[in-house]
Amino acid sequence: MKIGFLLPTIFASKSVYPGRIFAPLSLAVDTVQGLRKNGHEVTVFSVPDFPAGEPVITANFEYFKNNTPIHKLRNELLIDRKVRTDEVLKRNFELAVTCKAYEFAQAQKIDIIHSYHDFVFISHYFQDLFKTKTVYTIHDPLPPEGVFEYLEYTKFASHNYISISNFQRQSKLKLNFADTIYHGVNLSDFEFSDKSSDYLLFMGRLVPEKGLHHAIATALSTNMQLEIGTQFPDHNHEDVYFTSQIKPYLDNPLIGEPGMVSGKDKVLLYKQAQALLFPIGWEEPFGMVMIEALACGTPVIAFNRGSVAEVIQDGVTGFIIDPDNNDRSGKGKWIIKKQGVEGLVEAVKRIGEIDRNVCRKYVEDHFTVDLMVKKYEKTYKQILNSKL
Repeated sequence: MKIGFLLPTIFASKSVYPGRIFAPLSLAVDTVQGLRKNGHEVTVFSVPDFPAGEPVITANFEYFKNNTPIHKLRNELLIDRKVRTDEVLKRNFELAVTCKAYEFAQAQKIDIIHSYHDFVFISHYFQDLFKTKTVYTIHDPLPPEGVFEYLEYTKFASHNYISISNFQRQSKLKLNFADTIYHGVNLSDFEFSDKSSDYLLFMGRLVPEKGLHHAIATALSTNMQLEIGTQFPDHNHEDVYFTSQIKPYLDNPLIGEPGMVSGKDKVLLYKQAQALLFPIGWEEPFGMVMIEALACGTPVIAFNRGSVAEVIQDGVTGFIIDPDNNDRSGKGKWIIKKQGVEGLVEAVKRIGEIDRNVCRKYVEDHFTVDLMVKKYEKTYKQILNSKL
């Protein structure tokens, strides 16, 4: 197949945003490389420094490097001018790259476009205009009624979408989902260890919905060390959440200083941890950190929210804990009946029941890049053979 892979966001550029973690980027690179390995012709439409080899078709990138001012905004307040300028330049880049993708497709050089940036609705308008076969991977939770995104999705409900978990589809917004395709990891990037050290691990942004405060409470209750890996450069350490619920505990010797980790340092943290704590406070549509930890043999202890029950096997690759008494799917059926932090604490005490070899094997069987790419190939063929 001739595939156009569309990721038109400036956030994919490491040269412009060297300290920013943009989660879809590594997945996009893995997908493109996997498709090419399987013999497909993949043309990427994205930033010029997209790290997956040629061909990459891009647009004018100098606006960002040169901080090009917008004359019409010259009389705005400095802070407003900066925000509005960035948004205009960002959207202009997205429009230009998306336009090139559909022009390329119209020249019959592409069979299907895979749009990998779900917040940009530009490609939906181009798809309707040029009738180009397109499929969209949605990375975020579906929006609630009454907001801009909900109204836009409603316009394009008949387009082809891919969900990253079945839970993600649970919404009043009814879209035409072609399939659910779970994310995958390159197993060679995540070294397995059948032994652990004596610490717990939290990996995620320092925002309330990721639940670091619950992880800290669990570590203190079990008298265990907690290591914290995070997106340090992206975090405002003066916000209310950090100053009130995180900072006061950083003087405790059990609680590690949050720091940004990646590459080998991240893998080392994963494979030596007794367990990854994933006490989320929102409906996470997937959660890459869970399969990254499992790939290293590290079991996951997670709150029953979002896609957790699709990724974790309770009592086999970790423990699932009801966060509260709210009525949720699966409530009450988990091995550990205690809720909230009390449940997390009990799970930590029972973590020795989990076989780290089984954790690794579960990722090998369900969450690899190879499996992910094969499912994308199947979905592309399904869409190309459909009338939509």
